[in-house]
Amino acid sequence: MSRVVAVSMIVLLFIGSSAFGQVSGALNQIQNTNIGLSNTIDLLNGDQAANALQNLAVQNDQSTDKPHGVFVSQSLFGIFAEIGHASGNCAVVGVLQNLGVIGMQAQVLNDGVGAKTQGQSMSLLADQAILKTDGSGAGNALHQLQLVADQEAGNVAGGMSESSAILGLQNADVTGAATATGQVQSSMSVATVQSQTAL
Repeated sequence: MSRVVAVSMIVLLFIGSSAFGQVSGALNQIQNTNIGLSNTIDLLNGDQAANALQNLAVQNDQSTDKPHGVFVSQSLFGIFAEIGHASGNCAVVGVLQNLGVIGMQAQVLNDGVGAKTQGQSMSLLADQAILKTDGSGAGNALHQLQLVADQEAGNVAGGMSESSAILGLQNADVTGAATATGQVQSSMSVATVQSQTAL
């Protein structure tokens, strides 16, 4: 009997400044994103194999303008792939994958030569773990992601823009014969913060 466990998780967090909730201007924009995905595979005994695959594309865009060249725009685009595989001979095999995305972008813009403020932040945490014990078996966990967030704003006093991008690939494999024990763990994290104010 063997046991193969593959665990994968991606958590993406976008945290906007709470100060934007207290400020008002001629044009205000806030964009939120909240996405959750999960895969679970449980194989109990026997000669078995299982796969779990999720692909997701998300696009959010918004913009508005006023006379005399006053405008704000926001966009977020992401592609996420989560792939898990487990196989075993007379084995107990488990695969668990979770993906969560929370996002926020905020802008406040005044008319004429008034103040402009915008901010966006992103943080990424990706973890994978695979464990194989007892009989023969194999496990694989794969994450691929592409995430881009952009903001632009302008009035007669000038313009401002922000852009963030995260590209990630994470892969873990374990293969072993009967009586072999193997374990793989990997983690990556990224955090970006952008904020601008022009008076």
